[in-house]
Amino acid sequence: MYTTLLLLNALMAGTTTQPSVTITEIMYDPSSPERSGESEWIELMNTGQTVVDLSGWTIDDEDASDWGPLQGQLAPGEIAVIINADATTASEFHQAWSPDPSGDAPFLIIPVEWGSLDNQPSGVNEVLNLVDAHGKVACTANFQRGGEWPDPRGGGHSIHLTSLDPDDGASGSNWALTVSTTNGARTARTVGIFTHPDIGSPGVAVFTPRSADATPDRARKPRKVAPDARKPPLAPVPSDSGDPAETDRPK
Repeated sequence: MYTTLLLLNALMAGTTTQPSVTITEIMYDPSSPERSGESEWIELMNTGQTVVDLSGWTIDDEDASDWGPLQGQLAPGEIAVIINADATTASEFHQAWSPDPSGDAPFLIIPVEWGSLDNQPSGVNEVLNLVDAHGKVACTANFQRGGEWPDPRGGGHSIHLTSLDPDDGASGSNWALTVSTTNGARTARTVGIFTHPDIGSPGVAVFTPRSADATPDRARKPRKVAPDARKPPLAPVPSDSGDPAETDRPK
């Protein structure tokens, strides 16, 4: 049993029964190859009170093409990680990133057609919208680099959401760099496209306590790795692709 750190009161606050899925972690500047976003990934969490069917959902940024479609279901508190189906597989990601690669993944892994994340995001570049099957925006992560936003500085760290207040995804003060061995963060194993010691916490969400009686720990059931989809993994490319000057691939 692996533990997802979150606030019980954040999940249960209010009386709404509307599903809520939030972008909670972004690996946009890995040290591993990323010329076309090979080793990038995005984490989602169901922060609502009902099961969410992700079928037909997409991720849309300011570029022309959508990322997706997604698949699978998330129960309240469960997590999914979106990966590049053109470069890697669910099994490969599990071997590189799961706490125990010999068991089932403790989170859902969804390979999709990727869009590539810019290494120099700004207020108008890399506005990630999670869009449901009806075309409604479920959440937005307008991540940036520097200023109030955490800066990976080419070190292969992901950034993660630290609170669940409204509009947190657009405020850099509510995001932090992952730190190895802290709050579930770990170093990726060398498997397939994951050739460098990137640091992230896929499958673990950590939020700031909002009340003294908050319950910080909630156990999650292991999730089976999603079937490998689309194309076989690409051969690793040279490791100098983590250059912060990288821009989105043409679409």
